[in-house]
This record gives sequence, structure tokens and C-alpha cells, in this order.
Amino acid sequence: MTHKEITEQSRKLLLLAGIKLFGSKGYDATSIADIETELHQTRGAITYHYKSKLGMFEATVNKYYLNRVMPSSVSEEYRNSLKDFYIKYVSMLEEECLELTNAGVCNVAGTFLNLETDALRSIPDFRDKCAELNERQILVLELVIRRAIQSGEIKANIIPAVIAEMFMNAVLGQTHRSNVEGFLYYTDGMLRQFNSLYRLISNN
Repeated sequence: MTHKEITEQSRKLLLLAGIKLFGSKGYDATSIADIETELHQTRGAITYHYKSKLGMFEATVNKYYLNRVMPSSVSEEYRNSLKDFYIKYVSMLEEECLELTNAGVCNVAGTFLNLETDALRSIPDFRDKCAELNERQILVLELVIRRAIQSGEIKANIIPAVIAEMFMNAVLGQTHRSNVEGFLYYTDGMLRQFNSLYRLISNN
């Protein structure tokens, strides 16, 4: 491996340790010593990539929270049918949950919520980034819904912005419920809610 590849691999392992520790113990309760133990690396190896615990936390949040699977992650080829769109979205969520679980993350939904809570307290511009991210999801959903209306897939008398909000509320609500009730994955319940909403607005 080249030096660049080794450095990238080391950074990837650090962020993986970050999501496991910050996501389960929380930012305040996680120490550099905890990260050293998790990775079997020295403090110097960690600070080579991130100058502080906060810097590593911000990088973890950016990779695993702000760049997690969202409606905007679904490619254009699935955006001409609302049903195809949300089925693909749920499938991508399942893949993400499986990947994180296999990497040692025990509660995916709880991990995301813990990162969110700590980031709101620790990262000054995190709230603004979340607002921008959520607005982007609503715009993508509205686009897909408008296309579904135009194609006759769903009823023409619905308001795209309202239905988009309902889909996003299902995502957020199921994530929180999964954390509270201890579901390994939160995608089954999400798909049920999507299907129920779709049946209400579908022309089929």
C-alpha cells in the first residue's frame, strides 16, 4: 500500500471507532484513551489525523450523520415513480444499517440520535447544516411527488409539500421509535408507513 492509502485506511478506522464510541457513550464520556483502546493505537497516531477530540467528533458527524443515506441519496433513475423511489430509499437504508452493524455499531438509530444530540451542543454550525440538509430532502421528495402526479401514479389533488413533509416525518419518527423500542433496524416500520401513505394517495 502507498503512504496515501495507509493514511486513508487509518483515517477510516479512526472514524469507525468514532461512530462506535461517540454513538454509544456520547461525546463527553468518550476519552482519547477510549479511542486508543478501541484502535490499539497511540495518542500520536490519533492526533496525526485530528488535532483534538472535537476535531475527530466533527469528522465523524460529517461522515456518518450529515452524509448518511437520505432521500437525496437516491439516484435520478428511481425518481420518476414515487413507489420505486421510496422502495429504493429503504433498500439503501437497509444496506447502511447492515454495514454499520457488521462494523460493530449495536444500535444504528440510537447512534444517529446520540451524534445529533451531542453535535447540537458541540458544533456551532451543525443546526444550520441540518436545516439545509432537511430542506434538500423536502425538495427532492416534492420533485418526485410532482412527477408522480404528472404521470398519473398518484392523485392530482394532493399538495406535494404536505406529502413530502409526511414522508420525512415518517423517517424521523421511525428512527426515534426504533431507538426507544430497541429495533435492530428501523426500515421495516418505515416501509410499512410509506406503503400506508402511498395507498392513500395512489390512483391504483
